[in-house]
Amino acid sequence: MILSFGPSLFVERGWTITGAGSIVSIVLWLSVLSVALGGVAADRLKRPQTILVTGTILFAGLMLLLAHASIAFPTVIAIGLVSGLSAGPMMSLPAHVLQPATRAIGMGIFYTIYYAAMMLGPVIGGASAKWSGSAAAALDCGALALLACPLLLLLFNRIAQAVPPV
Repeated sequence: MILSFGPSLFVERGWTITGAGSIVSIVLWLSVLSVALGGVAADRLKRPQTILVTGTILFAGLMLLLAHASIAFPTVIAIGLVSGLSAGPMMSLPAHVLQPATRAIGMGIFYTIYYAAMMLGPVIGGASAKWSGSAAAALDCGALALLACPLLLLLFNRIAQAVPPV
């Protein structure tokens, strides 16, 4: 949502399209570091789900801050630094519960759902922005999706407990 609707949010606030795109690109550049940092932290701390939950909650809070406050530059930097923290722990979840014999099909199903959500998320965000008249609504939708992640992780863990260990 930040990459899709962040520039529009800044343009709404009076930025030029070039400036708006440039500041939002900081998120992408810093997320390269935060994805690696999240993976290292998850491995070293041996607490990948803690990193996942912390990362998604921080990211959601920062998205809301960006959508509703005018602290642009520090918020964009912070989003870049936390946006990727949960990526590694999240993407490794299916491999922890799938049996070797079904891992390929399981990962195929996982990535199908993942990419469908990645496609539908901006559509829902765009509809929200259009309905409300502001790109801030799209960032709010992104924050809600991020806040759903810890709840979905809880559901995942309950289902995983019912599955025999790999």
